[in-house]
Amino acid sequence: MADLGLQKISIGEAQKKFYQEQGYLLIENVLPSVLTDSLVKEADSITDDYAARLDVHKKSDLFFSLLKEEHILAAADELLGARMIPIGSIFFYCKPGNVLDNGAVMHQDNYAPKAPYGAYLVTALALDDCNKENGSLIVVPKSHKLRDLESKPAVNFEYSADGSVAKTYAFGSEVKELPQGYDQVQLEYPKGSLIFMHAHTVHGTEKNPSTRWRRKIYMHSIKEGNPFWPGWNAKRQLIERDV
Repeated sequence: MADLGLQKISIGEAQKKFYQEQGYLLIENVLPSVLTDSLVKEADSITDDYAARLDVHKKSDLFFSLLKEEHILAAADELLGARMIPIGSIFFYCKPGNVLDNGAVMHQDNYAPKAPYGAYLVTALALDDCNKENGSLIVVPKSHKLRDLESKPAVNFEYSADGSVAKTYAFGSEVKELPQGYDQVQLEYPKGSLIFMHAHTVHGTEKNPSTRWRRKIYMHSIKEGNPFWPGWNAKRQLIERDV
């Protein structure tokens, strides 16, 4: 496994409290530009016009190393107070004008793995500077405290006879209704930033309307010993940690 050269990520009590209260935590500039540039180059070599690819770590040694990176996992351990085990990834490849990019509806990630409350963590890594202009992540703070919300079943992809993606829809299964009093917040963050997100936090993205890229990998992990649904498409599976 490649040594990515990351330094320890400090998780203090204030950051833990923010995550517990808000359902997400943004830490800027974790990865140096040289590493994000390498990940972008790698992504370009294995990705075409798809809007999203499941389990990108299975197609790239570099992304596999990122999924198992010791400092990112150690920060996840500290944040959730448990040993976190990587189980999968999704890569969003939102280039300007991509007709297969339809953004993501407002949804909870736990609608798919159906893990116990508080056991599932999503860690997003931005490979480009992101803001409203290119459709950065939108979150609903404190919505994780609502636990499982009813959602609308959705199809994300249609396939051609040869197995290629012929059509895409907005990603995720949209929550049917949010109670009053919950506001959406659109985050801004430079490339190399990490966003730790509770699996019950409602979130989504707009279609990239700009002339700028928006590439992001979502790395999924679960508290050791907890169950989860692998999924027909994602095929989540436990991945052994090196540390």
